[in-house]
Amino acid sequence: MALIGGGLAFETVDEGHVKVVKNQGAVTGTALKPGWLFITPFVESTVTIPTRPQTYTMSHQSGEGTKATKDDSIRVLTNDGLQVDVDVTVRYRVTAATAPEFHSRYRNMETAEIRLIRPTVRSTLRTQGGNLDVTNIYTGEGQTALRKAVRNALVQQFDGSGLTLEAVQIRNVRLPSDYAKSIEQKKIKQQKIEEAQYEIKVAQKQKERKKIEAEAEATKIRIKGKGLRNNPEVLQLRYIEALKSNGNTVYVTGDSGLTLTKEVEPVANETGGSNASASP
Repeated sequence: MALIGGGLAFETVDEGHVKVVKNQGAVTGTALKPGWLFITPFVESTVTIPTRPQTYTMSHQSGEGTKATKDDSIRVLTNDGLQVDVDVTVRYRVTAATAPEFHSRYRNMETAEIRLIRPTVRSTLRTQGGNLDVTNIYTGEGQTALRKAVRNALVQQFDGSGLTLEAVQIRNVRLPSDYAKSIEQKKIKQQKIEEAQYEIKVAQKQKERKKIEAEAEATKIRIKGKGLRNNPEVLQLRYIEALKSNGNTVYVTGDSGLTLTKEVEPVANETGGSNASASP
């Protein structure tokens, strides 16, 4: 505070804060925004209230939250009798318009956190968590139910307190170690089952593919045989071509219409030449 002439004094209000004006110790209902302000010294006084968002965290992790030196997570007893630890963060703030009301009730942020935010969150989580099985509370759906329950409870409690709720975050749900191990084992077992099922499907597909290929080859042979039966001149042409390229191979038509081949050995004639004769 700096005194100026005319029996007035001026103060400055920093960005992100407001100053609640008090007259002889009583809150006047006026909150002054960042800038300079003039007050009557010895009669009026001011209290600085932050208006930036504040966070209150209850966590198992060391170094986090208001009680950073110990486990401050919320222990919840589920509907099926198992204990889980829940980490939660609440983000809230005081607006310039509600700063006088807030100061009248709580004076400062720490008092509001101890008297209002902390007990409301802990009580709500324990009540809502008691309605859920451990298999549900660990899922995204279960954590959403917890978050909504805490948010609704805080909105009701914040009414008339001068506080504005911005967000509630369920950061983590830790299961009992034995239960967590059993879940991990089930996941591994399920993964192995899925891998085995996949291998079976691959084998079936390969079997089907080979069957289709065999059927296609058989069909190809039948069509080819039928074509040769219906067109003997084709067989004759192949016979002539074979004689030209290899005199030792003879093409004949089988009873089924398939083209059959037979190798013959050349034999020498009396004049030193050779003739082809079919072996029996």
